[in-house]
Amino acid sequence: MEEEKFRQILDRYIAGEATPEEEAWLESAYINWNSKEQNTYSESFLKAGKDQIWETVSKHTKPSRKISKLLFPLLSAAALIIISMVGIVIYKQNQRKTDLTNIPAFKDIKPGKDRAVLVLANGTKINLDEINSGHLADQTGVSISKTADGQIVYTVPAQENEAAEMQYNTIVTPAGGQYQVNLPDGTKVWLNASSSLTFPTSFAAERSVTLKGEAYFEVSKISAGGKRIPFYVESTNQKIEVLGTHFNVNAYADESSTKTTLLEGSVQINGKVLLKPGEQSRLQGESIKVTVVNAEDYIDWKNGDFILEHNDFRSVMRKIARWYDVEVIYGDDAPKKLNLGGWISRSKNISSVLQLMEQTGKVHFKIEGRRITVTK
Repeated sequence: MEEEKFRQILDRYIAGEATPEEEAWLESAYINWNSKEQNTYSESFLKAGKDQIWETVSKHTKPSRKISKLLFPLLSAAALIIISMVGIVIYKQNQRKTDLTNIPAFKDIKPGKDRAVLVLANGTKINLDEINSGHLADQTGVSISKTADGQIVYTVPAQENEAAEMQYNTIVTPAGGQYQVNLPDGTKVWLNASSSLTFPTSFAAERSVTLKGEAYFEVSKISAGGKRIPFYVESTNQKIEVLGTHFNVNAYADESSTKTTLLEGSVQINGKVLLKPGEQSRLQGESIKVTVVNAEDYIDWKNGDFILEHNDFRSVMRKIARWYDVEVIYGDDAPKKLNLGGWISRSKNISSVLQLMEQTGKVHFKIEGRRITVTK
């Protein structure tokens, strides 16, 4: 590939103007460098390319960051030569034809979006993605509204807080959906796809919610009589006690363990394990194992990304199935483990995500309607 052409593609990628094909090509180059399948590249290209070029590019092109085009001309002439040489190698490596190349737009599968159903205490169901912002309902003095940016907010007047009747609501996200709800005590909760949260409309008596699936919590700190009022999150075989903190809980029934990842503050798991920021507990049966992790990697979904590195392949496929609302079928030769690396935005169509993984050369995907077949 000519140096100037490679520069133009990279420049458009940094500016957010690259085509889906160009984005997939550049991201596949990055994921290959982060995998152990590196034999197709010479050591000199790996060291110079990754350390001097791609590390900088990957750092500055996350969707949540805005990068000026002025950054690119600052690369040295020597670095541009390296980019050109590496670009030629990668371009030749990625010429393989796959079923995902140039897939018609009408056959591709779009990503999930803000979708949820709110089930009130009396059984009334409110389809939240079909309703504009404004007041939704009243329940024994509790006002429920939807903000302009799509959040559900519960408001309990101070004078009615103690007298409010204990009722429970449930917010449910389908496959291909996510949602944010602000609870009556000010706690913010982000629900991932295929999840549900049951909670009281008033926290006068206790602060306790029940989770199925995955959610990220920012728990508000509330005190009474000089003591902090705890917040409890219950899921299958697990009860978390919180005193105001930020954490993520992954409690899907089809995962091998329930994972609680702490970003800020402290939480206690089942009354016996205390987590510190940057730690994760994994509950399997009665056993709880605590490890140190990069906590940000476990809220990738909340930040709009799939982080592939250090993630089990089948677990990644379950994430994809939930977010794109698809069925995944594995062939007899489909890999159970696969070394992945890098990240990709959850805002992309499914073909871009799958094509990125195909660049490892170890897996192949076929899209038929909403069914994804995985083979070697």
